[in-house]
Amino acid sequence: MRRLRWIALFLPFALQVAACRPDVPILTWHSIGPASDEFTVGEAAFAAQLDAIRGAGFHTVTFHDWLEHQDKGAPLPDKPILLTFDDGDQDAFTAALPALRARGMRATFFLVSGWIGPDDAHRLAQGEPGRRSLIWPEVRALAAAGMEIGSHGVTHRRLPELTKEEALQEMAASKRELEARLLAPVEVFAFPYNASRRRLRGLVREAGYRAAVSGSDHGGSDRYELYRATLRRGTSPEELLRGL
Repeated sequence: MRRLRWIALFLPFALQVAACRPDVPILTWHSIGPASDEFTVGEAAFAAQLDAIRGAGFHTVTFHDWLEHQDKGAPLPDKPILLTFDDGDQDAFTAALPALRARGMRATFFLVSGWIGPDDAHRLAQGEPGRRSLIWPEVRALAAAGMEIGSHGVTHRRLPELTKEEALQEMAASKRELEARLLAPVEVFAFPYNASRRRLRGLVREAGYRAAVSGSDHGGSDRYELYRATLRRGTSPEELLRGL
């Protein structure tokens, strides 16, 4: 009887938590390689995380796949999952892409358009020493390999701190440049620093996106502010699966 009372008390809370997340889990990484901060996952640890996802029976899809399912009833595989990568460091091409392709997985790469260099001679250094950005030939190679490209703004500024006009410019200008360079639609946006607010959802729609992702602090089930979980240097495969 005590157990039943506990379940009766806990169930409404559990349902409320579940309702605050999208119906497909979303994971995000930032950088893959030698440890430089908590958001950089080593290559061996990353491979173990991907193997855990695949071993648990999950199948990777893109946001386009999920949105077509939401809007038009297009089929999804069993246990779909969305994998995302933020910022557009060079290791997205040199480390993340080979690991994904080796396992037949797809992912969405959210890129800061203003950080993408034209060629290797003009590759931009971002953040810590040695942390370098993608260049346009690598971005095109990601897309050609079946990866989905999304926007992460022009300059990676915290949008809640900007005026409405500035925030819209960050969203819209990045979308325009990515689409012009790739000759393909860019349908999803990731809030820089996962810093989103409800008032910004309308700007995402106005900029022409079909969905946007945030993080654990502000994200939920609304398609313009979706919850996603961040993978860190110390996230074990077991912890990852428990979160799913």
